Amino acid sequence: MSKNPDFELFKEEFPEVFNKFGELFQSVSSKALDEKTKQLVYLGILTANRYGPAIRVHIAKALEAGATPEEIKEAMMLAIPAGGLCDFLSVLPDMIEELEK
Repeated sequence: MSKNPDFELFKEEFPEVFNKFGELFQSVSSKALDEKTKQLVYLGILTANRYGPAIRVHIAKALEAGATPEEIKEAMMLAIPAGGLCDFLSVLPDMIEELEK
C-alpha cells in the first residue's frame, strides 16, 4: 500500500501532534459507517482538497475495504459540483495511476 510521504514526515517531525491527530480521528469515527463508505467519503473530501498523496493511500484502503474502481471514481467525481472541476482534474492522474496498479 502506498504511504503518504507528507504524513510520514509529519509523524517523524511532530510525533506528539501526530498522536493527538490519531486520537481525533478515533473520536470522530464511530461504527455508523462501514470502512468502505468511510474511505469513499474520504476520497471525495480529499479530491475537493486536491490532495493527491492521501488519495493514493485512501484508494488502496477503499479497494481493500471492497470498493470497486467505479465506486471510487464516482466518489471522487462527486467533488466536482462541490469543489469544482479543477479540484478533480488536479488529482485525476493520481486516481488513474493508483487504480491501474
